[in-house]
Amino acid sequence: MSFGRAGKILFINLTERSFNCEKTEKYLSYLGGRGINQWLLFNYINPKVNPLDPVSIIILGSGPLVGTLVPTACRLAVDFKNVMNFGIGSGNSGGFFATEMKLAGYDHIVISGKADRPIYLLIIDNKIYFKDAKGIWGKNTWETDNAIKKENSDNDLKILSIGVGGEKKVKYACLISDKGRAVAYGGSGAVFGSKNLKAVAVRGTQSIEVYSPEKLIAKVLKYNKEIIRKNSYIDGLRKGGTLLGYLAPGEKKPYDVKNMSEGFWSNENIEKFSRDKLDKYLIRRHSCFNCPAYCSSIFQLDGNRFETFEANSFRSYASNLGITSLEGALDCHRLANLYGLDGDQLSATISWAIECYENGIITKEETDGMELRWNDHKNVKLLIDRIANRIGFGDILAKGVFDASKIIGKGSEKYSVLTKKISVMESGVRSYKGWALGIITSNKGSGHLRGAPLLERQQISPQMSKKLFNIQNIGNPTEYGNKAELVVWQEKYKAIVDIMGICACTSMWTDVNLFQPEDISDFYYLVTGEILSIKELFKIGEKVQNLEKVFNVLHAAFTREGDLPPKKLTDVPIKEGIYQDSRLDLRQWNKMLDRYYFLHKWDKKTGIPTKDRLHELELSELIDILEENNIRLAD
Repeated sequence: MSFGRAGKILFINLTERSFNCEKTEKYLSYLGGRGINQWLLFNYINPKVNPLDPVSIIILGSGPLVGTLVPTACRLAVDFKNVMNFGIGSGNSGGFFATEMKLAGYDHIVISGKADRPIYLLIIDNKIYFKDAKGIWGKNTWETDNAIKKENSDNDLKILSIGVGGEKKVKYACLISDKGRAVAYGGSGAVFGSKNLKAVAVRGTQSIEVYSPEKLIAKVLKYNKEIIRKNSYIDGLRKGGTLLGYLAPGEKKPYDVKNMSEGFWSNENIEKFSRDKLDKYLIRRHSCFNCPAYCSSIFQLDGNRFETFEANSFRSYASNLGITSLEGALDCHRLANLYGLDGDQLSATISWAIECYENGIITKEETDGMELRWNDHKNVKLLIDRIANRIGFGDILAKGVFDASKIIGKGSEKYSVLTKKISVMESGVRSYKGWALGIITSNKGSGHLRGAPLLERQQISPQMSKKLFNIQNIGNPTEYGNKAELVVWQEKYKAIVDIMGICACTSMWTDVNLFQPEDISDFYYLVTGEILSIKELFKIGEKVQNLEKVFNVLHAAFTREGDLPPKKLTDVPIKEGIYQDSRLDLRQWNKMLDRYYFLHKWDKKTGIPTKDRLHELELSELIDILEENNIRLAD
């Protein structure tokens, strides 16, 4: 066993109901987590394979710091071929599953094939069971979790499951771990559903050895005392989760409103979601494994319990749908989690349909007689139910905005907000330029948890920016200058965070004092005994970024066009608030994108990595693969 790692990768074939193991050591050049996941994905899936084909794979991965005393090191990386656009599918969730997986003896689990009938996997140390899931097929994620624990008389099982949305292969169905941690973006739940796999339940009784336990304890104690306990952002997480800091007055920050058509929400609406009102439904606060922030929570509404209503939940079920009823937004969030649906894409799809209906493109004839309106949580709940079960109009929306707009036609594409065939459902993308660049160039197709830098909002001085990032000035989020540099830095840093298994909410992404590269390097050494300089760490982060980029080129034919902003963000400005008239200027965007490609050493015309870049990153084998697929690279 190597320090910090369980030492094995478990390969499961559902068709044959067989399994075998390889040593993790074989793949350590990518360290773990998202890194090893992406290397396995690239090498084990053919560009011609549909994400929902039996031979397609989905990979669960933990990082080398997961399950140790390192604060917040609990994240599960899940990587697969994206159901919505055939590029990279990649999600990340907290909770306890990743730690339990390592305690069972596995750093990664690679799942392929398709069971002949619904099953769930039960993994208890070195014993793998293919269990009949007939009795839980059709149950929601909470019912599934409870039923598996009851059947096996073990309340300590950690469970990753799908709801009806995954069973029905809704394109943006997600996995749910620990009843409330979503593995969103890309359709991971649909991949499980296509394999007749209802859940993975794991229990481990082994231990994780670290290289220097005494020095690790000393480092953790010092880090907690000097950084964690004194950090105002973490203090805010403890008091109110990610939503607390998100609910600034409308005059002070932008919001995503009504299918990204507006960027301002009134203080009157925001006030309806204040923590004091939300906490009336709070049962208790809790944390993921070994997390000092304990930002999660259990709520209860009308006798129904559900997990965590956070910043993303607010954006999905309040501002973007115009819902001003706190109870209504909570109930929409609860229902989506039970069905196992990605809130961002669910909200984007419903809000697109409402805007199309509002403009006479979609009528009652298409909606099965439903009226689609803003601020109508009752009809949104009905739509969520019909989407999850693929009933009538819900079956069209279950395909996502890109496919739904092709089916509806009649100019409905005008109201989509797509990048790489996936909806952008974010606040601040017109006003915050680095944020927008990171979201739209994301290899996942969209989303703020890759290269989108919250750093540009932290009011960092030019002197500190130079010291930390070697970038002159990033202080004004509305300016285009230096934002390409910041996004490239953030991409590499975030790759390392995902590889290690650290939570982004307690990283430099939210506060420059948290998990600086030196801390990650030190923790990695104390856990594994392996010395990696900051330069070496960032090179690995860059390798992963390029690996994902090449995957997207091979599997989805994404080039420079896929990195351009949707027309709604360039043509429709914000109407109110301090960012009034803000939009993305296409000329300035292209200059910023040119700089972004230059820094990555990618071809400016295509956005594809050059031969020299791939050679430099020791990824030369990718050149032959690309050329075998008739993709020529610039030198």
